[in-house]
Amino acid sequence: MSRVAAVLLALACAGCAEEAGTPDAFTGRDPLPACPVQVLGQGEGIAPDALACLDAGRSVDGAELAVTRPTTEGDPVTTWYRARPGVPGLEVFVDGTRDRFGTGDWVRLDCPAATGPDDGLGGCTETVLG
Repeated sequence: MSRVAAVLLALACAGCAEEAGTPDAFTGRDPLPACPVQVLGQGEGIAPDALACLDAGRSVDGAELAVTRPTTEGDPVTTWYRARPGVPGLEVFVDGTRDRFGTGDWVRLDCPAATGPDDGLGGCTETVLG
């Protein structure tokens, strides 16, 4: 993906959280320092510096990593991974509203055993936010 396309998609996604219908559980979440936003193409992985930022958040001031990945059909789904100092695992918010073939829901996951976004998260408790 070209740098210009990635920047445009990131800007478009930045406004997604402000749209009507965004759940209060997301808009009212505690602010955390932001890691570099990741806008990925099919099959692309999260940059090592972004993963390191999220991991460092466990021992410092916390961290939030926003990752937009395309579905198989190419629809963007944005996921926010949140790490907090002294709290095991990750808190995860998923915006599925632009996935034309999915449920179209926002979901919150509490993943106490997760060590990173690409480890399968495992053992999460899911709450559908609408």
